[in-house]
Amino acid sequence: MTIYYSVEETANHLPQKENIPIVSGLDSIYHTITELFSKSNKHNYILGFDGCLGIEWGDIIQKLKHLFIKENIQVEFINIDSCFKDISQINKIVDSYLNRKPDFGYVSKKNMKQFIDLKKIEKLKELLLKYKKYPSLPNKKIIICYGSGAAIPMLRKIYNQIFYFDLTREQLYNRFEKNPTLFLGSKGNSLSIDKFFKRFYYVDSQILDKHKKYILKYIDWYVDCNNTEVLKFIPQDTYGALFSKLAQQPFHVKMLYYPVSWGGRWLKKLKKLPEEMENSGQGFLLENENSVKIQFGSHLIEIPFQNILWKESKKILGEKVIKKCGGKFPFAYWYDDSIKGGPMSIQVHPPGNYLKKNFNEPIRQDESYYILHTQQGASTYLGLKENADVNELKEKAIESNINKKPFDYNKYINNIDTIPGDYFLIPAGTVHASGKNQVVVEIDWVVTAYSPGYTFHIYDYLREDLDGNLRPIHIEHSFNVLQENRRTQWVLNKLKQKPKLLKSSHDGLEYLLGSLYDIPFEVHRLEFKKKMGINTDGTLNVLTLVEGESVMVQSQKNKAWQCKLFFPNTLIIPASMGQCNIINLGNKPCKILKALVK
Repeated sequence: MTIYYSVEETANHLPQKENIPIVSGLDSIYHTITELFSKSNKHNYILGFDGCLGIEWGDIIQKLKHLFIKENIQVEFINIDSCFKDISQINKIVDSYLNRKPDFGYVSKKNMKQFIDLKKIEKLKELLLKYKKYPSLPNKKIIICYGSGAAIPMLRKIYNQIFYFDLTREQLYNRFEKNPTLFLGSKGNSLSIDKFFKRFYYVDSQILDKHKKYILKYIDWYVDCNNTEVLKFIPQDTYGALFSKLAQQPFHVKMLYYPVSWGGRWLKKLKKLPEEMENSGQGFLLENENSVKIQFGSHLIEIPFQNILWKESKKILGEKVIKKCGGKFPFAYWYDDSIKGGPMSIQVHPPGNYLKKNFNEPIRQDESYYILHTQQGASTYLGLKENADVNELKEKAIESNINKKPFDYNKYINNIDTIPGDYFLIPAGTVHASGKNQVVVEIDWVVTAYSPGYTFHIYDYLREDLDGNLRPIHIEHSFNVLQENRRTQWVLNKLKQKPKLLKSSHDGLEYLLGSLYDIPFEVHRLEFKKKMGINTDGTLNVLTLVEGESVMVQSQKNKAWQCKLFFPNTLIIPASMGQCNIINLGNKPCKILKALVK
């Protein structure tokens, strides 16, 4: 079962002026290891193979073992899983984070140490130190300790070399059916796909991301494992240099797409998504989920977006964003396609205090909709009708959920006809939904550990998901956070604002589409025919081409720092870029959304 779909779009190209020492394939890294081993005099050679979930360790270790045996080199492999606590102990820790709230969990603040049996680690440490300390001629050998957590702080300094084996989330999820992911300390026990996501987001990914962020500072080699047949081994110096260069220029984050029960097919046709994909539903760009493809010379690698942000947050985000978001990418981008599909659920998102108390999340969730494309009957649900009785709405929603009978939600929810170019602010607590027959560029403030964010459904038309199950309804959460004062007139005055002209020149116009005091970001629209200049002013800019064919975004300081942007894609403009030009490459006038933190 495919979870995420993607298309082969242009990679980010970096100029290559020198030979970059990347090693491809296990045969090549085997020869690199044996060369280092031969120079280690009379001592054993100890390696740490750390990595994320989903790495196919069995295949990797088996192939390496074959190569070593073939050359009569003694090797010993130690699986770090043997040092984890018993599965019953781990499940007790995990359950305390997963069993608090139906459909959601509570973000774990644990680290790798809480899952490790410290007595077992101490014995392993003693063994490795013994191997390292005493000469071993004539039986000198290589010892490889492998698995997620192999290079924890207690063991890190023992290794002669540390490798980190990494995967994108796209690969991790899409390998699940073929090879179900084993969780930390699971020792062969896998989970069903529904339980997989909940545990992964709330527990394992929290622990593993902390560990990865720590260990990437000490690695000797980074390993791109997205193609197990051709692993790509990148020396630590090269790994850092690539990100430093990327953070100087505009770059694409690879979009991912997935079908949903209400989804349309407009994006599927436009993006030439795979035929087997049921609909194009939602495309998205999130820090924790997406990846970045980098092309330099003959090499093409793909690395999780979060890795790059960890390494170059100052260049990409700028000081102001770092202070507000703690170094995290502040936006979530969603492309919501309901052309010839159905409306989204009637829903509401929580404020920060509710997220912190109930889910241990650090920040509130605000959204905005930019209407990209519409067909007949397009509309957006936003706010309550002036005379709507909220208690009655709640009763109807509860009754519908229990008895599985529809009710007239239009009696309570405000509905606005939409055309391309409309922009709606959706602060936390506002009931809303994208209606049918429109494509929305959704620009959200969602810096949450739970990557899908927190969408509380009031009503979902008794609609089944793609597996044939009724989609969940969250009555208690929804009405706990619903702001009852946000009704028709308030919505039209506050949330559907008239664009405000900010700048006018012979090159073009810049409008503020909407701003609200308690929403920490704002969206501008640039309108021009041939060329327009912008200045990042030391803060992250994110651009989306919403009208026109394609543009080139180019640094004024160095013209080699450039990237093309095609309709309707999104591009990251690092804070460090400063002044840059946007050049129209097509024949039609251009309109570009520019999102930035206030």
